[in-house]
Amino acid sequence: MSEFLQRLADTLGLALPPYGMGAALVLLLYAIQSEIRFGAKARTMLGGRTDRGSTLAVSLSSAVVMVGFVAAMHPPMLTQFVRFPAWIFWPGATPGMIAAAWTGVWLGVLGLLLRLWAVLTLRKRYTRTLLIHDDHSMERCGPYRLVRHPGYLGSLLSLNGIALASCSVPIFLSSISATLAAYAYRIRVEDAMLVATFGEPYEEYRREVAALVPLVW
Repeated sequence: MSEFLQRLADTLGLALPPYGMGAALVLLLYAIQSEIRFGAKARTMLGGRTDRGSTLAVSLSSAVVMVGFVAAMHPPMLTQFVRFPAWIFWPGATPGMIAAAWTGVWLGVLGLLLRLWAVLTLRKRYTRTLLIHDDHSMERCGPYRLVRHPGYLGSLLSLNGIALASCSVPIFLSSISATLAAYAYRIRVEDAMLVATFGEPYEEYRREVAALVPLVW
């Protein structure tokens, strides 16, 4: 795997180590997967009153990760224009750093798979902004048996996995802070919308199933 990713990076002319190339592919697949929506209503960027700016919040948190990762990888095009202080990055390719980076890559892959599972389960109900369809229904099958927001869990794993693969402690901590704050707000807003729509059945679902981590949160 490492050799294949290194050859791919060299072929593309990217000055990336194998784990950096792996994380870059996860980032690319995450961007592509974000466009997988079933129906025009699911793809719309126009949020209604129920959205309350939560789509903007999660978008900005994703941008923190993407910009941080690009900065950490030192691509030639970027370093021609921007200089980054050395303290942002871990010194040298230590075994611990490389192991942590590969852990981030595989967390990112796991997040992509979980997110795709959620998309394919909800299909047209998996909207970009917080919306309710006329024939909207609660979902408790597939990954929704385990957590209420598996798509958001998948995003958190992917984004923070990419940040971990950047091999920068400040970038990883910034990613954790930004994504957790954004998705905590998104979950609070979405839960309020669903309680207003479904009432007691969703309240019961909230009591029985955790938001992101089974039996914890």
